[in-house]
Amino acid sequence: MNKNEIRQFRAALREMVRELGMLSRRTSGTELSPLQSHILIELNSQPCGATELATKLCVDKASMSRTLRSLMEAGYLLRDHDEQDGRALTFRLSESGNQKLVCLEENADRFTEEALASSSSEEIQQFFQTIETFSGSLRNARRQREAELTFRPIEARDNAAIAEIIRTSFRENKIDHLEGVSLHDPELERLSEIYKQPGSGYWVAEANGRIVGGAGLAPLGGEKGTCEMQKLYFSSEIKGMGMGRRMIAFIIAQATAMGYQSCYLETLDELKDAVRLYEAFGFRHLSERLGNTGHDGCGICMLKTL
Repeated sequence: MNKNEIRQFRAALREMVRELGMLSRRTSGTELSPLQSHILIELNSQPCGATELATKLCVDKASMSRTLRSLMEAGYLLRDHDEQDGRALTFRLSESGNQKLVCLEENADRFTEEALASSSSEEIQQFFQTIETFSGSLRNARRQREAELTFRPIEARDNAAIAEIIRTSFRENKIDHLEGVSLHDPELERLSEIYKQPGSGYWVAEANGRIVGGAGLAPLGGEKGTCEMQKLYFSSEIKGMGMGRRMIAFIIAQATAMGYQSCYLETLDELKDAVRLYEAFGFRHLSERLGNTGHDGCGICMLKTL
């Protein structure tokens, strides 16, 4: 997305926040602020400490402590000491808090029902899927920022680390016995040299100062204007943070900037999660492989028009 598109996207989100009433203390049909409302909703399922609540609701602990204090003063919360750790405190709803939550939920249900009343069932399902997907993207972006995620071109000092990540990925997925796959590429230990060729590149991902994965691209032999996405692997310790998706989008952007018209890849039937990711990014399945990749063990071939 270019800057203008990003600004338009942000403007649409701001408008949604305003229409939801999140800037108003009376959006819940009570005097509660949005943060106070969210705290009551979270505590409805189980008691929590201030730190846990701050983490769940993505606010700083100082703001959480002030808001918890205000809810206790209003009589909506009760505070308990942990029997095993006298310094640990947990919060739970009082009877008054439960009644306030019922009022809040009923008001929110009515407002949401009214907002959806003019939409078809197909549109409502689409809204839900889009909101759920984007919420996950926001959560991943926050976690990636907290981990100080960066992508940078591979250097010679990175060769051993990325080679080990690739080998470990094959072992963890129980596919290290397969022949004709990138695990056995002779250049695995010197990727920084291999990807210096024109139209090529390999980028490592760093999180918290450590290399956690990488991916590259190179011209696909015999297919003019087509590159191949290669060696996309990440450490399992960062699974669930959306870094694989972020890298796929990054490689597609790099391929486009280099002037390629299409991007090809080969992968294994065993890597079903990866295949679903490629499909989500618009890669379509091919009935036969393109070019000469040397990876005869890969049973899935895919192509994306850029």
